[in-house]
Amino acid sequence: MLTNITIFMKNLWNFLRVNFNFRTFYCPSLLLFFSFLLISQSCKKEPSSIGLDLQNNLLGAIYTDTITLNAYSILEDTLNTTNIASHCLGFLKDDIFGTTTAGIYTQLKPEGNNINLGEAPQLDSVVLILRYSGGFYGDTLNPFVIKVYEVEEEIASTNIYYQNNLLSHSSVNLTYRHNFLLYPQPRTKVKTDTLLEPHIRIRLNNLFGERLIRNISEMTSETTFKNYFKGLYICAEPYQNNGSLVNILLPTALSGIVFYYKNENAENKKFSLIIDRETEMRFSSFEHNYEIGDGLFVRQTLNNDTLLGKNILYVQPLGGVKTKIAFPFIKKFRDKNIVINKAELVITDIGNESSFFPAPLALNISGMVNGKLVFLPDYSQNSPYWGGNYIETDKEYRFRITRYIQEIISRDNFEPFIYLVSSGASINPNRLLLGGTQPFELTQRLRLELYYTEY
Repeated sequence: MLTNITIFMKNLWNFLRVNFNFRTFYCPSLLLFFSFLLISQSCKKEPSSIGLDLQNNLLGAIYTDTITLNAYSILEDTLNTTNIASHCLGFLKDDIFGTTTAGIYTQLKPEGNNINLGEAPQLDSVVLILRYSGGFYGDTLNPFVIKVYEVEEEIASTNIYYQNNLLSHSSVNLTYRHNFLLYPQPRTKVKTDTLLEPHIRIRLNNLFGERLIRNISEMTSETTFKNYFKGLYICAEPYQNNGSLVNILLPTALSGIVFYYKNENAENKKFSLIIDRETEMRFSSFEHNYEIGDGLFVRQTLNNDTLLGKNILYVQPLGGVKTKIAFPFIKKFRDKNIVINKAELVITDIGNESSFFPAPLALNISGMVNGKLVFLPDYSQNSPYWGGNYIETDKEYRFRITRYIQEIISRDNFEPFIYLVSSGASINPNRLLLGGTQPFELTQRLRLELYYTEY
């Protein structure tokens, strides 16, 4: 190889002397210097960037992006929403997906021990405070109605709660105004005695507050309190528009119920019910009405017209919609002796640009083993190798699933299909329209880009 480079550099030097009339002479040491320079420059390429292109040339790797995929979108079965980091609240109408209503069930407990409100405390007001966590979806200029009910059924610490679980509750709405209308301001701090983090303040009716302060001193433990007051169900209703969804942070010093009262000395006092991260159960409840959604969406997801997955596919979090992607003929590679060098699943966002409905920041994939959903062998949380993050410049997501494809070719551990979902599906409401397996624009095609070597 060095001889070839030397000959090449000698010929190049002669060419330069003749064509550019260089006033110099042939110098072997100078020629070797140029040869060394060429070699050293070729070695400066980062190891991670040599990668597959070099393997293709040396090993004869074969590239294809025409592996047959079958894909269609279906309704999500269940989504665990127990004690999640934050909770969606609100009502949203979407021309494609119909409507989504998000509510919250939560326990509360008295702040501190040995509650003593004095003799005959007189209630001034009682306020439910819900701290925003900053996230929202839809148009926050569109209000929605919040209603609050007392839960009549235990929220058991031994249970796992899913998005479609409903608990019995009182029929009496506890809000001071029958329809508490919320215009969300999830990023605006609230001025009270001091400047507080963004939050919602919902005044509750005094009958509820008076009943609690009249009896709370007799409750000597958290257990007796929770037997008496099992918690709240906070829900939303539409208000003549498309609404929005906001994220609520419950286990904070700000969220809870505050009772303002006067004691026997006419002093202004207050005490709180709080939501402790470790001891108070809470979960989200989501309801979707897809029947008023887009016709193609309804036919694919509700009426099981799987052929429509050739054109368009859907992903919706909050226990909504997922996409099943199958590799029906991938096991035929068993007839060949091959090694998968690289397998990358490419997903293209084909939704209209909208500041109200941005695409999910990340997607996720799960496989199936013995009837159970599992991570793929390539999965590595927050790893650039795994991928799954939204690439805004290309409007696409890419997943590296090399080991998974090799597994389903070589062995029978994994089923030859995967499920595509939104990352953080219990918290983040961002939905996605993606190109199908044979869309009108081929550049938007759901595809598997595969590099493999035969031996």
